[in-house]
Amino acid sequence: MDLHRSELVVETPDPESIELENFREEPRGVPAHAYPEPDRGKHAWLFLWIGCFLMIALTWGFPFSYGVFQSYYSSHPPFSENPEGLPAVGTTALGVLYLSSPPAFITLQRYQSYRRPALIIGSIITCLAVLASAFASKVWHLVLTQGVLYGLGASVVNTVTIQFLNEWFIERKGLAFGIQESGAGMGGIIIPVLMTWGLEKYGHRTMLTAWFVAITTFSILSICFLRERVKPRAASTSELGTLGFLATPIFAVLQAGNIFQALGNFLPGIHLPTFAQKFGASSLDAAGMLSLYNAATVIGAICTGYLVDRYHVSATLLTLSLGAAAAVFFAWGFAADFGALCVFAFLYGVFAGGWSSTWVGIGLEIQKRSPHADLGVLWGFAAAARGVGSIASGPISERLIADGADKTLWWPKSYGSSYGILILFNGIMLTLGGVGCATRVYEVLKRIGHRHSEYGGINLPP
Repeated sequence: MDLHRSELVVETPDPESIELENFREEPRGVPAHAYPEPDRGKHAWLFLWIGCFLMIALTWGFPFSYGVFQSYYSSHPPFSENPEGLPAVGTTALGVLYLSSPPAFITLQRYQSYRRPALIIGSIITCLAVLASAFASKVWHLVLTQGVLYGLGASVVNTVTIQFLNEWFIERKGLAFGIQESGAGMGGIIIPVLMTWGLEKYGHRTMLTAWFVAITTFSILSICFLRERVKPRAASTSELGTLGFLATPIFAVLQAGNIFQALGNFLPGIHLPTFAQKFGASSLDAAGMLSLYNAATVIGAICTGYLVDRYHVSATLLTLSLGAAAAVFFAWGFAADFGALCVFAFLYGVFAGGWSSTWVGIGLEIQKRSPHADLGVLWGFAAAARGVGSIASGPISERLIADGADKTLWWPKSYGSSYGILILFNGIMLTLGGVGCATRVYEVLKRIGHRHSEYGGINLPP
């Protein structure tokens, strides 16, 4: 007997479509044409390139180039007399920048009319932190100025920039965030070479004072193009009612992946310039290698944004995690000369440099479970997880290098140096960073099991 089945098909709206519609919504009582068009037009692209790209290059390029400063500080007075704690300066700047992101995002999302003033104040703090670090004479002075103070100012600047970007780009959000993140890599291309030349010729005080003048000038230019696309909403307590995603399992798993990845992510950028000197590289050669790494992060960030727009974010997370880990285990671990180390720097930059561009995709996945979650706030919490790893990785790396000084001499190639244990730790953490893919595997298996149970007791006709 034929089995006749009638089904009532009910179409439910796609959460992603809901989110896009929410982003398109203009303030009530104001026609849509009163605001610049998102995703296209000269206003959007000037905002992206001169506003976001330039500001991110200035804000992030400086701490991403700290490896050059550490190499200089450790070999020149007054810091060379007691260099303990120097790796913590760079990781503190990035850690504070990342960890302060959630409160900054939540506060400025609620009080949107204060975002432009906050952008200006954050820029002033960042510039003054650079100037103050020029007059540092002890390591703790650097931690306070080039680390904590710089990180706080940069966090506010970064928060406002991302919130504005979220308004200007909707359909091309992944690509836009990738281009913005690539600004950090571009800053990391220019700043290391510039700083190495200036530090060796003029010393840290003169060079940092000159950088204060430069960053102030370019920040003013960037701020002129960093503006809201739509009129800010009035403050509302309902803005703080969107934190339910914190209790979801997918958020916990993806956050764990961010922390693992961050524990390994920053180590090559911090230690490669010093490690390169073991192969006879000069300070300028080491700075050039760091610039090569940062150039690769530009490619990685843009490509990652492209992939996030077109494929499920879990595929991107897996590709970046395994690619970066393989580069560490093989290209760095078995490097025998400076040329091989440069190959590693490029490969690592491509795979590790685009990690933060995945946060848009991660946020959209979480929004499928928590539709009212704000993408900017989600980005802030992802950044906070990265900050935990950033701050912890500095002291951990110092200890691993000290412990590995005499224990890995019989290991091959770079593994046989005092950095051998550090290289292993780096690769393992990057591999664990792909744990977020487990959420996708679970969803696929659950879907297969659901289909099996639905049709398991029914003999369908051929």
